[in-house]
Amino acid sequence: MYKRQAASGAAATNNVIEETALPFDRRRDGLILGMGAAAFVIEKKSQSDARGVQPIAELLGTKVANSAFHGTRLDVEHVATTVNQFIEEMEVKWNLDRHVMAPDTVFFSHETFTPARGGSAQAEVKALRDTFGQSTDSIVIANTKGFTGHPMGVGIEDASMSVSYTHLRAHETRHD
Repeated sequence: MYKRQAASGAAATNNVIEETALPFDRRRDGLILGMGAAAFVIEKKSQSDARGVQPIAELLGTKVANSAFHGTRLDVEHVATTVNQFIEEMEVKWNLDRHVMAPDTVFFSHETFTPARGGSAQAEVKALRDTFGQSTDSIVIANTKGFTGHPMGVGIEDASMSVSYTHLRAHETRHD
């Protein structure tokens, strides 16, 4: 796995984590692989009510899209368009207003420290700016990679998001 990441320019070349794991920082130095596990119970509200448990979150909508045309680069325009379309759909379905919800929004970033050439940071920032406009500045952006590296195939961001919403606070984005 590391050889493929290194060949694509995504793997970290610095062995000092504090100088490498820098989300959204121009000094970032590539992907740091990590390990982890997360599991979620997704059920209808009637089922959680029947079990007598308080749900952590209510899922209002999902969207599946694929913007990856390369192992470490994303189609930035496609990501931005997809996010904007999703928010438009949620506004219509749930009578929401993106500018009203922006100050209460924590965006859990997937930025992986890969070089800024069509990676997660560029795609995420463009998507947020295109979707929320001036309201983007009121959104909190959180990122777990400075703590966990990049767990492969694991929903660490989702688990972190759930815990943050439960406690009504987001963890810091680590920049050592």
